[in-house]
Amino acid sequence: FYGQLQYALSKQLFITGGLRYDYQQSKAEVSGEYKPDQSPQGFPTQADTSGKTNYSALSPMLSFAYHPTEHSDIYISYNRGYRTGGLTQLSTDPSQPPLYPYKAEYSNNYELGIKNQFFQHRLTANLAVFYTQVKDAQVPTLILPDAITVTRNAGSLKSRGFEADFKALIIPGLEAAYNLGYTKAEYTNLKLSSNGSAEDLDGNRQIFTPDLTSMLALQYGRSLNRTHSVHAFIRGEWLYLGKQYFDLANQLSQSSYQLLNASLGLTWKQISLSYWMRNLTNTRYISYAYDFGAAKLGDP
Repeated sequence: FYGQLQYALSKQLFITGGLRYDYQQSKAEVSGEYKPDQSPQGFPTQADTSGKTNYSALSPMLSFAYHPTEHSDIYISYNRGYRTGGLTQLSTDPSQPPLYPYKAEYSNNYELGIKNQFFQHRLTANLAVFYTQVKDAQVPTLILPDAITVTRNAGSLKSRGFEADFKALIIPGLEAAYNLGYTKAEYTNLKLSSNGSAEDLDGNRQIFTPDLTSMLALQYGRSLNRTHSVHAFIRGEWLYLGKQYFDLANQLSQSSYQLLNASLGLTWKQISLSYWMRNLTNTRYISYAYDFGAAKLGDP
C-alpha cells in the first residue's frame, strides 16, 4: 500500500509526505541428492526440508521543496528504503542450513539538491549531495563447489557522495552533456567467518561501487530536407570509472579506466538507422569478478 500527499505552505514552498507498507511471505521446499556419473540413481544428501518466513515494513518519506524562481528548485528529502528478506539456497556446506531465513535490509536516505535552468532552457545544471545508512546489510557469499550465492545479514554500511549533471545547447544542433558522481561507501560493521575464524572487515569498501563515475557526451544533429522529416546525427562519448572492488576483503579490484564510444545515424519519421562503435581504444578492463578470483573481462 502506498500513499503520498503534497501541501503548499506558500507559493514557493512545498512539503511532500508519503508512506508505503510492504508485506512478503516466502515458502519453499527442497531436497538434495548426489548422482555420480554413469550411476542409474542418486543418493540422498538432504532429506525433504521446508522453510517459510515473512516480513513487513513501513517506509516513510518527507521532503521540502523551495522554488526561489521559475527556473530554480531547492529540495531536501528523507526516505526509508527497504529490501525484503528471503530464504537461502541448498548447499553442500554443512555449516549453512538450507532454507535459512535472512532478515530484511533497511536504509535511511538523506538528500539535498538544487536544480536550475538558464538562458531560456539552453543550460541545465543540477547538483545533489546524499548520505545513506544501511542496517542489517544483505551480504552475498559464494559457496563452492556448488557455485551458489548465500545471503547473510552481516553488518551495516554507510554511503555518502554527490552527483552533478549539466546539459547545454552550445549552438543550434550541437548539444553537450556532462555527468559526474562521487561515492564513498564503506562497511561500518562487517564480520564474516573465514576458515573457522571471524574476519573483521570493518571499514572495507562496498563491492561493485566505483568511487568516481564521469561521462561527457557531444552530439550534433541537423535536418537534411526542407520539411525537417529526415535528420542526421553524430555522437561521441567519453566515460571514466574509478576504482572498484569485487570482494568483501577488498583484495580483488579494478583500477580506474576510460572508455570511448561513438555513433552516427539517420531518422525518418518513425524509422531510425544507426551505426555505433564501443570501446574504440580497446581498453582492457574487468567488468565482473568473483571473490575466489575468476573474472570476466569487458567487451573489446
